[in-house]
This record gives sequence, C-alpha cells and structure tokens, in this order.
Amino acid sequence: MNAKKLLLVILMLLTILCYQSYAETSQFGYVNIANVMLLHPTMKHFDPISKRFKIEALKGVDTNQRLEENKLNYQKNLNKLEDELKALEAKRVEIEEVYLERSEHMISNALQGNMSEGDRKDYEEKRAKLDLEYSKEADNLRLKILYAKKRIESYETNALYTGYASQGETNKLFSLMLDDVYEAIKAVNKRKNLSFVFNSSSEIGFEDGNVAAQNCLEEFFDNFKETLANPDGKVVTAAAFKSWLDEKNTVFWNCSDKRMSTFVLVGGVDLTVDVIDYIYEKYKIGKEQREFVKEYFEKIVKNQDN
Repeated sequence: MNAKKLLLVILMLLTILCYQSYAETSQFGYVNIANVMLLHPTMKHFDPISKRFKIEALKGVDTNQRLEENKLNYQKNLNKLEDELKALEAKRVEIEEVYLERSEHMISNALQGNMSEGDRKDYEEKRAKLDLEYSKEADNLRLKILYAKKRIESYETNALYTGYASQGETNKLFSLMLDDVYEAIKAVNKRKNLSFVFNSSSEIGFEDGNVAAQNCLEEFFDNFKETLANPDGKVVTAAAFKSWLDEKNTVFWNCSDKRMSTFVLVGGVDLTVDVIDYIYEKYKIGKEQREFVKEYFEKIVKNQDN
C-alpha cells in the first residue's frame, strides 16, 4: 500500500472514530420528573384528597404530639372565626335597630300636622339619604357575614386533616423530593455521559382538581411481597400504577418548586438574549436598550429561574 492510500485509510478511520465518539458523548436523554416524583418513596404518605402529606412524612416530628397541637390550634382558630361572625351578626342587628328607630321617628314627625311642599321635599330627601346609608352598610355587612361563614365552612373541612402536614410543609417536602430527583439525574447522567437531558413532563399543567385514583404506594412499598403471592398481583399493581401516574396534573397542586417544570435539566445554552439582540440590531435599536435587556436576562431572570 502506497503512502497516499495509507493516509486516506487513516483519515477514514479517524473520521469514523471521531463520529462514534461524538455519538457516544452527544446523545440526548430525557426524564419524566412528574413520574419520578409520583413514585418517590415519600409519596406513600401523600393524601390525594387534601393534596397534603400525612404527619408521618415529616422527619423528626412526634406524630401524636403534632396531632394534638393541630387539634388545639384548629379549635383556637375556629373559636376566633366564630367570634368574628358573632360580632358581625351583632353589628347587623344594631344598625337595623338604629335604622328602624330613626325611620319611625321621621315618619312620626311627618304625620304630625300638615306638611308644606318644602317640608315634604325635605322629608323625602332625608328619608332617601337614610335608606341609602342603611342599604350600603347592610349590604357591606351581609357580604362580610357571608365571607365569614364560608371561611368557617372551609375551616371545618380542614379539620378533617389535622393529621396532615400544612400546605407549606407539603410544598417543602416536594422540594426535598426534587433534591433527590436532581441528585439522581446528576448521578445517572454521569454514568450515561449524555450531553443533554430534558424534562419530558415540563409541559403538564397543574390543576386544583379532584384526584380520582387511590394512592397505591403504601401497599407497594410496605406490602409488595404479599402482593406477589397473588397470581394477579403484578397485573393489579400495574393497573394501580397507571391510574396513579395519570394523576400528575392534579397531585402536585401544592408544589411551587420551579424545578418541577424545568425543561432543560443538563446541558444546552440559552440563546434567548442573543436572539433578542439580533432582532434589536436588525431594527437598529440603541445600544443602551440592548445592554439593558442583556443585563435584565442575565441578572434578574436568571436569578428568578434559579
């Protein structure tokens, strides 16, 4: 083989090796974060109806003590709401009595003797003013009373969940779970050596609806050996899994952690600023505006996303 052919073969081999190396290190991966979260071990303590975690999910918390504290706080706050409602009802009765008294007084005076045209006009104006003032105050109080009653009804519903974490604690638990998820993504990506990893569930929209499926995870994590003893155990569990995973839109209503819906998990370059700057340059937008937009996205938006 002459030197020219040998060189050509070497170049071909190098090209193939470089392509294979690029293909191995430039693959795209994706993770369905919602599914991972739904199957996280902590989720076995999640109550789909209240969309909160049971107290047992909180680490370092005495379940019985916390339950008693929740009951005491509930009763204390309920008493406060009921006192507010009583005060509003008393105020409504008071202004009604004052209105009736003033109204009767005005009518009584009007019935005494003959009224001149001027006196009648003056009476009608004062009566209309009295009626208007009472109507406004009474309507305002009725709205406040209605709102107070709804707050009490809502609070009485929440009384069913004294054995559960608060919405704030639930959100914090979701964030701790996401810490686990992102740690796992980092570790798996290190093994897979992928250039880009995306979140395939980033487009789901979280809704405050009812969760139709039952939480099957407590049975799965704690009693799966017994489940496998049943010939149809795997089939039943698979069906329960499907129903549970289909609830991703509603389960995470109390999760406000932005990492839940992040699109790019690993790799990639955000070209937003460069694209805006290109358009601004095309339309001859001033340098000051272009620099401001760059600074805004690089300092403010980036910090918000983090």
